Amino acid sequence: MGNLRNRLLKILLVLLALGAALFGGCILYLAITDPIKQPYRQYFYPILLAIYLSAVPFFTGLFYGYRFLCQSDSTAQETGAVVQTLRKIKICAITYGILFLLVILFWIDLAEADDAPGAMFFGLLPICWAVLSYFWSYRYKNRLLQNNA
Repeated sequence: MGNLRNRLLKILLVLLALGAALFGGCILYLAITDPIKQPYRQYFYPILLAIYLSAVPFFTGLFYGYRFLCQSDSTAQETGAVVQTLRKIKICAITYGILFLLVILFWIDLAEADDAPGAMFFGLLPICWAVLSYFWSYRYKNRLLQNNA
C-alpha cells in the first residue's frame, strides 16, 4: 500500500510541476502580448516578478519532494539523507513564503485599486501553502527521528 501511495504522490508532483510550468507560460504569454492597462501596471509587474522569482524555490521544493518520496522507503542508515532532504524542502518553503510576503503589499494595493477586497485572499494563498509545507516537513522529520531514536 505504501509503495502505491508513493507512486501516486510522485505522479502528482510531476503533474503539479507540469501544470505550474504551463500556467506560468500562459501568464507570461498574456503579459507580453496584452500589456496591462495604466492604473494596474504599477502593481501587476512587481507581482509578476515575484511569481517568477518564486518559481525557483517552488520547483526546487518539488524536486526535493520527489527525492524525498524516493528516499522514504530507505532504511535507518539513510535517515540522515531523508532529514537533509526535508530540511531543504523547509528552506524552499520559507524562501517561497518570504518572496510572497514581500509582494503582498502590491497585491493588497491592486485589490484596493480594482475595488475587489476578496482578491487579497488570493495573494495570501501562496503564503499559506509555504507555511503548510514547512509544518508538514517539520512534523514528518520529527516523527522520523522519533521512530529511529
